[in-house]
Amino acid sequence: MFSLKQKILLVFIALWGGSGTLMGQSAKRTTMWLESSLFLANENKAPFWLQTNNYGETPETLPSLQLKYSLKTHYDSSRNVLDQLKKFDWAYGATVVNNFSKKNQFLISEAYLKARWKAIEFYVGRRKEIFGFTDTSSTSGSYIWSGNALPIPKIQLHTPGYVPIDKKGVFSFKAGISHGWFGKDSVVSSHLLHQKWLYLKLGKENSKVRFYGGVNHQAMWGGYSEILKDVGGKYPPTINGYLAPYPLYSYQYLLVPFLQKIVPPNGQKVTQNDGGNAVGNQLGSVDFGTEIIINDFKLFVGKQQPYDFGRSIKNLNNIEDGLYTFSLNLPYSKLNKLAFDFFYSKSHGRTKFGKVNASNRGEIDNYFFHGVYQSWSYKNRIIGNPFIIYESENGELTYNNRVKYFSVLFKGDLKFVTYEIRHAYSLNYGIYGKEFFKKQHSSNLLLQKVLNTKWLLQQTISFDSGSLYTSSFGSRTSLRYIFK
Repeated sequence: MFSLKQKILLVFIALWGGSGTLMGQSAKRTTMWLESSLFLANENKAPFWLQTNNYGETPETLPSLQLKYSLKTHYDSSRNVLDQLKKFDWAYGATVVNNFSKKNQFLISEAYLKARWKAIEFYVGRRKEIFGFTDTSSTSGSYIWSGNALPIPKIQLHTPGYVPIDKKGVFSFKAGISHGWFGKDSVVSSHLLHQKWLYLKLGKENSKVRFYGGVNHQAMWGGYSEILKDVGGKYPPTINGYLAPYPLYSYQYLLVPFLQKIVPPNGQKVTQNDGGNAVGNQLGSVDFGTEIIINDFKLFVGKQQPYDFGRSIKNLNNIEDGLYTFSLNLPYSKLNKLAFDFFYSKSHGRTKFGKVNASNRGEIDNYFFHGVYQSWSYKNRIIGNPFIIYESENGELTYNNRVKYFSVLFKGDLKFVTYEIRHAYSLNYGIYGKEFFKKQHSSNLLLQKVLNTKWLLQQTISFDSGSLYTSSFGSRTSLRYIFK
């Protein structure tokens, strides 16, 4: 019998061998690369930027040697005589990671099959994604879904790009819905993920000014908990251990978040804890932004406004919280990108510009934390903004979702290498009820050199200094071979 690793290797070989035939039949493009990386640090854990927003691939303990292999096919890009793409197409992708250290790891960080029909795409599996309207190439971490954790396996139906509403393409939209599985990752096991989003764009593709706005809705729900099974009280969290014993019935209250206000749920089918509020733990963000493009200059300004309670959005209770982003693409080689992020999450709807906010009736938007599901984390990594912390070390839990930070990024090209410099300064206040105050500086330098068409060399150096994390230094040296 083959081991799991051997089976995966055989699948890769089969896909690799079949890709040539696939390429011969259409213009479908295949990309493959193999990368080796050496991680070093003066502590046994990587500094902040070295492990942040890497989809959970960074080794847990250092020093470590990492081997990563990626194989992806892409949709057929050829067009017919009417300049149209094929109506239907399909593709697949996979990324496998082996980390060799004191704690060896084998990860399948991506494994998906996708299909496109016109502007609509469906996929199943793990896939690297970022949610929330932001400049994904430079942000310090999208508020709601930053790419900080290993991708959650799910099925998803969405429009990958914006779809025109009118003939001239002045108005367009991007939307989607998905269902995922968390597995065993907290006191609750086999709990589920629900996501949906709708974004609108005003402005043509060639417009100099474009406006964006939209909302995303996330929910962690269902599952079973032996620990919570016998918890009683006025609002018990389970029915015989199940948090959604009738999942199809509960799903309607996830699909339409305010349905409970119109049709109260059946108390025999929905837990008392969920019946008066919302099924599971629901949260998300309202995003808006503007792009201004003048020749080779591109300016983006936007905000991601978080919410936990719907009334916080309605009453603007937590209006000062959110991720504020500014990025500028420049037509210069030595400096071609400048980005600045400011994140603030101290309000939680309890205070508004320094004053206690009575309209929330003492409740707070406890971002990414929950009394039943504990935290919005997957495989011990926060799914959302990485400056929000839920960590367990030596049996001690660290909670931190009241944060203020400034992050700056510079990108450019020097004579022999391209570079990327990041620095973040954060002020961390813990959580309501368990406050602390800690300052933190985190810096990162990435140098990249294209040796030729097949070889890519990268060098990353990261520093941490402050009282939130142990002051540390770390590096990652990687060499990638691209199959041609």
